[in-house]
Amino acid sequence: MFNKINPVMNPNVLRSYQANKPGLDKTKPVDKRDELSLSKEALSFSKALADAKDEIEFRTTEEKAHMASIKQQIQQGQYKIDSNLIAARIMDDLGI
Repeated sequence: MFNKINPVMNPNVLRSYQANKPGLDKTKPVDKRDELSLSKEALSFSKALADAKDEIEFRTTEEKAHMASIKQQIQQGQYKIDSNLIAARIMDDLGI
């Protein structure tokens, strides 16, 4: 029912094709440098993102120590979340 497609058995045909591949100029060296071009919007976004990251990372010594303490507690499985405190702060933010 199905016909099997036989591969080219003559190796000379394959060699001849590969030697004369269209589009390849073997006399010129190929320039293998990658190039990246960013739009003005992308550059602006990248700068804004870097500025925001700098603002976030600008913390006092006390804040950094507190964050390190919390990170350590989380890693050790000892950090407890006070749901009542979270709810109270949400209520305060909403003015309730």
